[in-house]
Amino acid sequence: MFKSLKVILLVLLLVIVSVIVNEVSSYNYIYPEYYVKLFEIDIVNKNSILIQDQNAIIPVKYNGTIDFDTIPESIRKSVFINYMLPAIVIEHERLLDLLRHTEFIENRMLNKRTIRETDLLFFKEMMQKYDAASLKDLKVRLYPHPVSLVLAQAALESGWGISNVFSRANNPFGIMSFNSDEQRKRFLNPEQQTSIYVRSYSSINQSVEHYYFFTARLSSYEKFRKKRWERGTSIDLVKLLKSYHETDEYSSLIESIIDKNDLGRYDHITINPDYFEYQRNYLQVIKSYFEDYF
Repeated sequence: MFKSLKVILLVLLLVIVSVIVNEVSSYNYIYPEYYVKLFEIDIVNKNSILIQDQNAIIPVKYNGTIDFDTIPESIRKSVFINYMLPAIVIEHERLLDLLRHTEFIENRMLNKRTIRETDLLFFKEMMQKYDAASLKDLKVRLYPHPVSLVLAQAALESGWGISNVFSRANNPFGIMSFNSDEQRKRFLNPEQQTSIYVRSYSSINQSVEHYYFFTARLSSYEKFRKKRWERGTSIDLVKLLKSYHETDEYSSLIESIIDKNDLGRYDHITINPDYFEYQRNYLQVIKSYFEDYF
């Protein structure tokens, strides 16, 4: 009889634990953290570049450089797009995750729920990093613009990968440097016979991250950010990039690149879910549950 009672109590305990775990795991007490498993590839030649799916990319980080000038013109654009896509989509998804985390905290605030210290630290760090004036301003700064626009700018600024700035500095966006403390390289301006400095990056991933960051920070892109928060298309947004380049034809050139190469097909591309790994600490989740309700 005593043995049967122990079995019954044990089963009851397991049922209770199971119910609690199922309940709290389905409720957002803790923002679900994850990381993307990057597939690193050392570049040898053009065959090192993966041909990516148009719907879900394999998250690749390419090590080394490739001379696009040696790639036949007939396939150069395709290779360039497949080379740039992973870095752009990875950063695009990272920014969306930062935005979702911010909205998670906002929802906790609005519902007067307990906010964990780690979330408060995250929020403070984001506000400072992006020089945001308010929570709404932070969300506007974090929201990334379409992949097609980033691809088109990289293509135009780098000449589809054949520019010296791209090959020597991993800088497909032609981002200038005005600070000697920055990682940068010196180039000669052939028209004015003067020295110019451009930002130098350790990888394409780093250059894409910085490109998104300075468009999120600089005051000259305020109207641009407002329009992209309103879900403006690449064609809408490029008209607000006058501060990016002095050329009057810049907008029409970008529009032409997007149209002729059908870059809009990449605007809904994501990362292959097989490369996501979520981390959930159920003890921490249960602890947060009891802090909220008991």
